[in-house]
Amino acid sequence: MTFNKFWNSEGYDIIDLELTDAEINGINDDVTNILALENKTIQSDHYQYTQWPRLFEAWKKSRNIANLCMNEKILRRLENWYMKKAFPFSTINFTGPSNQPLHSDCIHFHTIPERMMIGVWVALEDATIENGTLSVVPGSHDWDIYNYESLGLPHPDDIENGEEINYREYEKFIEHLVLIKKGKRTPVPVKKGEAIIWEANLLHGGTFTPHKDKTRKAQAIHYFFEGCSEYYHPMFSRPSEGKYAKKWCNENNNIRTYLEDIDGRI
Repeated sequence: MTFNKFWNSEGYDIIDLELTDAEINGINDDVTNILALENKTIQSDHYQYTQWPRLFEAWKKSRNIANLCMNEKILRRLENWYMKKAFPFSTINFTGPSNQPLHSDCIHFHTIPERMMIGVWVALEDATIENGTLSVVPGSHDWDIYNYESLGLPHPDDIENGEEINYREYEKFIEHLVLIKKGKRTPVPVKKGEAIIWEANLLHGGTFTPHKDKTRKAQAIHYFFEGCSEYYHPMFSRPSEGKYAKKWCNENNNIRTYLEDIDGRI
């Protein structure tokens, strides 16, 4: 892998995507229109910490949202760093501050070999401390990776309301871990059209803001790299038993191939 020094030490970097106003406005307008639909997908309540809805997998309904996933500057940066081809598989569109506690994406998506996943968060308006920009714990990407099994939590399917109960316990653990390791939760202001890119295990979340009326428009995109033997959902897996809850995607089935299929049928 070929990283720059800042990425290697801090676990994240910021790049300017040089998006046009038309590209950004197209995404924001699509988000507004999709939110008005009855058949939209909003993230589960246990990921909801403010009144602002988090639009999940809207790439299926918006070409503008899907196209941002294939931004050449993002893909070039990822592939230059990892020397592997990346493919996007998930989006979340934010309309306002999330106030989300710290977490690692490795609890949500993971791979064998480990850490073959990247998160990207694109500001669709200026993201500041006042409107709840993203916060990170620099250097936490090098900490151990934790899942429910390693924390001694039951499989979420084995207990009532297991998804929410386990995730709250995980959030408490991460909060305690940051205190023990003396990590520093650091807000990262990001200008409209810029993207923050982070390594799979970097702890991140929303910057807590009392200004709950301020918008914070952004799109999160997650990428895997080709060549992994497993792309899986750690929350529902039992790695010690070799049991993996497979993600829907792989090298031949992802947002990139979805767009290629659409274009091939036009």
